[in-house]
Amino acid sequence: MPHYNFRSSFSRISIIVLGLLFTLYSTAVLSLTATSNSSSTFSINKQSTKTQARQGDARALYVMARQYRDGKGVPRDIDKAVLYLTESANQNFPPAQIDLGDMYTSGFGVKQDYKRAFIWFKKAADQDYASAQYNVGNLYRSGKGIKADADQAYLYYEKSAKKGFVKAQFNLALMYLHGLGVSKDLSKVIFWYEQAAEQGFSMAQYYLANMLVGGEGISKDINRALSLYDAASKAGLKEAYDAKISLEATLAKRDPADANSESRLVTDTELALEQ
Repeated sequence: MPHYNFRSSFSRISIIVLGLLFTLYSTAVLSLTATSNSSSTFSINKQSTKTQARQGDARALYVMARQYRDGKGVPRDIDKAVLYLTESANQNFPPAQIDLGDMYTSGFGVKQDYKRAFIWFKKAADQDYASAQYNVGNLYRSGKGIKADADQAYLYYEKSAKKGFVKAQFNLALMYLHGLGVSKDLSKVIFWYEQAAEQGFSMAQYYLANMLVGGEGISKDINRALSLYDAASKAGLKEAYDAKISLEATLAKRDPADANSESRLVTDTELALEQ
């Protein structure tokens, strides 16, 4: 019978167990270290932002401004937010210029002042920021803070729309529809409605559906119109829901073969100023 060395076996088992325990302990220690490092990194980054802001760094000033504006990580202080935003904007930092323009447009934290809003939006727009170009277009369109100028409104909407800014695409379509700052052009109206509708903009989906129902500048397509009405109504647009119900009721009373025949919904597409 072979001799079994229990002492040797026990020793090997002990080594294995100890090895496993060491591995588990090491993993726990590493986890704790990683957590500790993450916290300290956040603290360092936060402190670094404050330091950079004190040194006049435009991006850091902007970050601090938003923290004070929203009360994130610091007590909410709108005056400090405006101060930091202004310091950042004066260094030609576009996000700060846009936020400051928004505040002057709405009167949030500052006295409402469209002239100042226009100045800040224009500075950011000149640096090719789509949202700022859209806002400049709005102010030219409405004549707030600057003399009304449909031609300039069109130019700024177009710059913004070409960058994919959905509200600018929608307003540009309406400019072509009404001949504001540009000649009327139904093909361009449809093109820009399509661009905005593809991004899920409910008003564009609704107006495009109207044109599909009436065959206005585009081939009639009742099925697609219903799909667009449905999408817009699910986004909360009541007009789209009402149009969908009305169209479905009309179709239910007619011969299916005539589903794409004469049918038109007339709607008033007024150009709304989006802020």
